Amino acid sequence: MKTIADIEDMSPNLLVSWFMIASYAYYRIGGTGQVMDDMTFDRLVQRLREKYDEADHPHKEHITEDHLNAGTGYDIKYPTIVKHAYASYLRELHEGG
Repeated sequence: MKTIADIEDMSPNLLVSWFMIASYAYYRIGGTGQVMDDMTFDRLVQRLREKYDEADHPHKEHITEDHLNAGTGYDIKYPTIVKHAYASYLRELHEGG
């Protein structure tokens, strides 16, 4: 699972990616499919709010100020690549990567 230390090292674009992946995991998969705990996600949201203007990630358009203020991505329509990135990350975890 991703940690706060991982979040601290992320570029603005990686923050966008992991916001999308973690939100997808939480709101669409649920249960044991999480990629980070709540405290780590909260830090990710805080850093993304701070670095939002620096990001030029193509999925940034899916994340509104309301999402960041509420700390949630429950109503995002997740692009297919986010779903595949989530699945790839889980495979990596299970393979010990």
